[in-house]
Amino acid sequence: MFKLLLNRKINLIALIVLVHLVFSYYYFPRYYSSAIGTFLILFLSWLVWKKEALFWIGLQLNRKKILLTLLAFAVFLVGSYFVIKFVALKNGIQVFLGNYKNFVHTLFYTLNEEIILGALLLKGIKSTFKKSPDWMISVAVALIFMLIHLAFFKWIFHNRGDLALFTLISLFAVGVFRNNLILKTGHIGYSWAIHFAWIYIMLGSHHFVKAQTYYLNDFERFELYLGDVRISAICVALAILSFMHLPKAISS
Repeated sequence: MFKLLLNRKINLIALIVLVHLVFSYYYFPRYYSSAIGTFLILFLSWLVWKKEALFWIGLQLNRKKILLTLLAFAVFLVGSYFVIKFVALKNGIQVFLGNYKNFVHTLFYTLNEEIILGALLLKGIKSTFKKSPDWMISVAVALIFMLIHLAFFKWIFHNRGDLALFTLISLFAVGVFRNNLILKTGHIGYSWAIHFAWIYIMLGSHHFVKAQTYYLNDFERFELYLGDVRISAICVALAILSFMHLPKAISS
């Protein structure tokens, strides 16, 4: 009986990951496909963990945390816009914000990523390797996060290419920052807000090369912005700072 329950749980978790992969990355031509993925992930998570589902997927949020999450999103949305705009102008690129379809798709696909590659992965490793310190788990998952992006851009995504060194450094550093936020708060609210804000500006908007009348694809945007030395430095600084004590307003 125990083996049957364990196999059912493993199968459902595998199905949750599969739903994320299928519905989050525009394999379906509708902008709301990522929202369907979120609904399925929530439903399958409830089947696996019942009352503990919100804990495992990192959505245990009270009113205060929801308000702080919205505030974090607003602050980082403005910050992301000006940082990316600065780099874009230096490279002769115009940035046009995406429409509501891009906004909705990005909202749910980043939420799905935070649930799968954030809460579930971190909490799964933490519960399995109970004696491992949080910093080690954070670094390990950040490395996985970086390698997944490397593999997807090399073999899976439509716009393919080899991510450069500074792009990989940025991905690793921002992964550490995100992981530390989740490990210290127990939820994905703040990490999702930051992720959503950045991705909406970087991938959910249009980046037009004026000199060539050409729009940058996803791979080129990753390379241009996350591969920028200044942005890499910011990501590394955030990763280092995240190992320090977070303000009580954030971690409580």
